[in-house]
Amino acid sequence: MQIGYLSAYIVPLAFVLIVTMGREVLDDISRRRRDREANSEFYRAVGSDKPIRSRDLKVGDIIKVMKDQRVPADLMLLRTGDGTGEAFIRTDQLDGETDWKLRTALGVTQDVTNDEVLVSDNFKVTAEPPMRDIHKFNGKFIDSFGEQNQEHGIGIDNMMWGGTVLASGPYIVGLVVYTGIETRQAQNTSKARVKDGLLEQEINNLSKVFSWPKEVTNRRFYVQLP
Repeated sequence: MQIGYLSAYIVPLAFVLIVTMGREVLDDISRRRRDREANSEFYRAVGSDKPIRSRDLKVGDIIKVMKDQRVPADLMLLRTGDGTGEAFIRTDQLDGETDWKLRTALGVTQDVTNDEVLVSDNFKVTAEPPMRDIHKFNGKFIDSFGEQNQEHGIGIDNMMWGGTVLASGPYIVGLVVYTGIETRQAQNTSKARVKDGLLEQEINNLSKVFSWPKEVTNRRFYVQLP
């Protein structure tokens, strides 16, 4: 009787648990591998000959992102390599939309003579605190390229969120505004949940019912009438 009980109830339940845990381990390993590859990707810092890894980026760094390269952090678009001041990005990994999004650079940064000029301390950027909304951004760009300081508003059209991909032009130059857990991508990432199929749910429910002790399932209940 004891052997039959084990083979009928405990063994199937253990098999389901082992398969589920194995799948979760494989998913976690795959996720860690993707994160490690993304954090180890190299980018060129403007004004420096040494490449920099995406995990070493800091707020205020100015970097180049080449065409078809992943944007490593939340960037303000400063300048495009083709001189148009416009660039398209793919955001399917962020919001699931397949159409390309247009991003524009401010005229004051696009019109500088070369990329290295942007490394100077002639401008300051203020930004709102980190938030989840990927369709909104408010900030200010204060430049002193001319004789007087001028303020320019920064909106969503001037921003490239981390995790998107540059889809046009040879390259863009961007200012790192948010990194790490402060990026829009990280703010919108939720903890992975266990996904159970219908078959697994049915097996789990049946296992709970049939695993009850026999004396409990066969017990009779009486109600004393007045």
